[in-house]
Amino acid sequence: MELSSDPPPTGLIVVPGPDGEWPADLEVSCSGGPAFPVSALEEVTDLEAAGREEVEDAIQPFLTNEEGKFWPQKGWQILHETGTEILLVHHDPSGSLAFMTVARAGDGWEWAGAQSGGPCPLRIAVPEGLNTVDWRIDPAAQPVDAEDTKMPLLLSERECVSGQEIGDRLLGPEVVLTEDAVLIAFAATPPEGDGFDCQGNPEMPYLVELSEPIGGREVRSGLELGINLEDFLD
Repeated sequence: MELSSDPPPTGLIVVPGPDGEWPADLEVSCSGGPAFPVSALEEVTDLEAAGREEVEDAIQPFLTNEEGKFWPQKGWQILHETGTEILLVHHDPSGSLAFMTVARAGDGWEWAGAQSGGPCPLRIAVPEGLNTVDWRIDPAAQPVDAEDTKMPLLLSERECVSGQEIGDRLLGPEVVLTEDAVLIAFAATPPEGDGFDCQGNPEMPYLVELSEPIGGREVRSGLELGINLEDFLD
């Protein structure tokens, strides 16, 4: 087990304000999905009802090709738009989500990518240039109780790194204690090189030390918002 002696990174954990609202410019994402600001959740617009024919035309070359014909043909919504990019989302009644991106091309728009996945519990996106590190309490250790100030964790890097261990690339932990929660977050600097495969990454044991006992707090990831993207769609 390792015990952190390095200063924690800043900017990983963000908590709601006194009014319970998240910062409007906070970048969030699904697991492995595209990132967008929290403010995008305030107004998600139906693409067809918006009268954005130029965007509908931009996605047609994909939707009508061999791969795209298996994707939803209708029901797309505009989740976030900037001057150069539009992020579209589709929520299937089964719970699955799909995303498409269109990018500015001259005076118009063109399809720029698509991805799909399951439900979307929203998470704070780690700063650009860093990898996401997930963690869980080590099941082989003694159960964590209210008097404990140390927690044995198992860390795993989410991005594809050809099965390399995190090792010295680990950043953190960042720990925030609130009245009802212990929030913990890590990140990692990517390994040097490129062309990594996704063979699965090993778990790394790590011992986190708190400034005070856990008490009755819930121990959870400091990157989780506790809300789902699906709740803001349709």
